[in-house]
Amino acid sequence: MIITLSGQPGSGKTSVAKEIAEKYGFVIISAGEQFRKLAAERGMSLEDFGSLAEKDKSIDLAIDQRQKELSTKYPNVIVEGRLAGWTIDADLKIWLKTPLRVRAERIAKREEIPVHRAFDETETRQKCEILRYRTFYEIDLNDLSCYDLIIDTSKWDVRGVSNIVFKAVEELKRQ
Repeated sequence: MIITLSGQPGSGKTSVAKEIAEKYGFVIISAGEQFRKLAAERGMSLEDFGSLAEKDKSIDLAIDQRQKELSTKYPNVIVEGRLAGWTIDADLKIWLKTPLRVRAERIAKREEIPVHRAFDETETRQKCEILRYRTFYEIDLNDLSCYDLIIDTSKWDVRGVSNIVFKAVEELKRQ
């Protein structure tokens, strides 16, 4: 089974992916982790690397290609990333939606930075990604029509969101 798990930064993708992987033994393929590694390798902040990626579409294309390749190498996989629902042929496509304020609070806690800084950086990153994906892929991140399941992660904790996903996975397994 292939599951895509998408959403904006701070929506809970990584936390929910870990819960699914733990319960079902899935392999996680994370676009965000690959993006962060590339930024670190170049000694760049995510903001600066995002700005570079706006000009150099090969960065996003390389991450997407790698995810596609890896998604076919394992019997059960979670492909985590904002474009995964659009670029991966999956059995279940999930979008985690969360208000920017909530996402900024989560990111601030995770990265141990002030909330106002997390808010500004997250908003800048989000605008950058929306522009990149529209320019390079003709994908509107506000168009959620390709997703099978949309969950507002501000309403539940990680366990609650994961339980919703578990129900969907169990239903698919029964089919």
